[in-house]
Amino acid sequence: MSESVSEKLMIQSELQALSRKIDQYFSQKRVQSPKDADKTELNMTTKAYSTENTKGCLPERIFIKRNSLLTEMFKHNHIRTIRHIFISIMIILALQVFVTDLVENGNIDLNFQLIRWAFDKFQVVCYTWLYMMASSSCLVYYCFHFWSNDRIKHFSNDANNLFKYDILWLTLYCLYLTAFIVLPCYVVIVNMLPVASAFIILIEQLRLLMKTHAFVRSNASRALENGRKKIEALNIRRHKKTNSLTLDNYNDSSSDDEELITRKNKNDNKICPDFSCYLYFLFAPTLVYRDEYPRNSRIRWNNVFSNFAQVIGAILYTHYIFSRFCIPVFKHFNTDSVTLKVFIQSILNCTLPGTLLLLVGFFAFLHCWLNAWAEMLRFSDRLFYKDWWNSSNFSNYYRTWNVVVHDWLYTYVYRDLFYLLGSKQKTLCQFGIFFISAVFHEYVLAFGFGFFYPLLFIQFGAIGFLCFFIKSSKNNNFMNLILWMGLLIGLGGLMCLYSMEWYARQNCPPSSDSKILDILLPRSFTCGMNNFQNKSFKYDQIKNEF
Repeated sequence: MSESVSEKLMIQSELQALSRKIDQYFSQKRVQSPKDADKTELNMTTKAYSTENTKGCLPERIFIKRNSLLTEMFKHNHIRTIRHIFISIMIILALQVFVTDLVENGNIDLNFQLIRWAFDKFQVVCYTWLYMMASSSCLVYYCFHFWSNDRIKHFSNDANNLFKYDILWLTLYCLYLTAFIVLPCYVVIVNMLPVASAFIILIEQLRLLMKTHAFVRSNASRALENGRKKIEALNIRRHKKTNSLTLDNYNDSSSDDEELITRKNKNDNKICPDFSCYLYFLFAPTLVYRDEYPRNSRIRWNNVFSNFAQVIGAILYTHYIFSRFCIPVFKHFNTDSVTLKVFIQSILNCTLPGTLLLLVGFFAFLHCWLNAWAEMLRFSDRLFYKDWWNSSNFSNYYRTWNVVVHDWLYTYVYRDLFYLLGSKQKTLCQFGIFFISAVFHEYVLAFGFGFFYPLLFIQFGAIGFLCFFIKSSKNNNFMNLILWMGLLIGLGGLMCLYSMEWYARQNCPPSSDSKILDILLPRSFTCGMNNFQNKSFKYDQIKNEF
């Protein structure tokens, strides 16, 4: 009897186990709807901010493990074929340049004189970068560490002097930022650095400037809050203990302090983070400070070398674009007059090379360069951009084109303006974002090229800000077409006008005896006026160049 009962129990348990396996099998095979699948993939790929709805608070940047969008797309043969098409275009451009050199000069120029000129005086770039990195790492960190700890040590019982002490260090911080902006510019001007070398210094200057502010802004509030708790803990201990407590050992841990200070993790209670956290942040491909980031378990050196090789290929690509489309057309500016018809034709002819420069620059820096550094540092959040090419309005384009800079502007500019001005002033906060971004874009171009020609500032800060409020219609395909047409015309105009001004600076006399006015006034305008006054039109010669 007992054997039959045990057999029944065994059979019943086996049937239950089999039933669970069947349910598990069908749950795994359950077909998910296409819409839900797209939403899941989108969240895994492009979700950048927390979704917790806290009243009066804006969402914060979150870091999770994910690949860049192109990394996932290149796993498909169709997308890899598009990359092969761009490589084929570069090969054709190189062949055109080689044939032109062979016909005109009788030999093929393999010295890459344009690249060598653009990166000339690279030793100046190296030691300037070392000075900037040393000041951004050691000077900033240890000054911040001294301020955050010394303020408690000497002013724990004097609120008035503590406030003055904080204002003093805030003034010193502003003076440091001013010097950090002025001195690299002075190096660029005095050494008359060529374009690429100047751009390296200026872009690195802005990168370190934004990282410095991100570190100070993120940790200043924590230092003030934890410092206040520390002072309260010290005051309570003074009242409880009869023996005097010297402030030299205020860092000693005690049970009373631990009860008063709430900890979320080890770093939350620190007044100043460790130097290793800050040093990692200086090299990490992000501008938003965190004590810790999600990291991979190993470094894939093949990916590192592959990405750096593609950066070198992008530099060659840029060389051939300028050698084929820019230099032959605009190098004779001022010796040939330009009519309105030829000017419009030049803008339209520059749309193709301008678009190629946009795509090559995006791929080289935002994908290859940042992914290479992320791989070396095992930084696993590779959301450096989103699918900006699918945008149906300029608002989404500006948010998805460069996620790294957008995160910094949102975290340290927009959020502060939002809390300072109030939620009713969102338009003013957005204008502040556009204005700051346009100023720094124009700043890099002005000191990199050596002249002030605020085309990008007008296009980005004025026209771009107005286009920001244009909402997309139900026909997203049509609006995406309009966006790309606007980008093509805008890029063509920028490349054409900046090229004309560059060669006007080479071929035309100064527009004013004052050096400052000559830098501020476009010389291409005065060249055109002189040619119109002399009536020396050579339209046919320019037409033949196109």
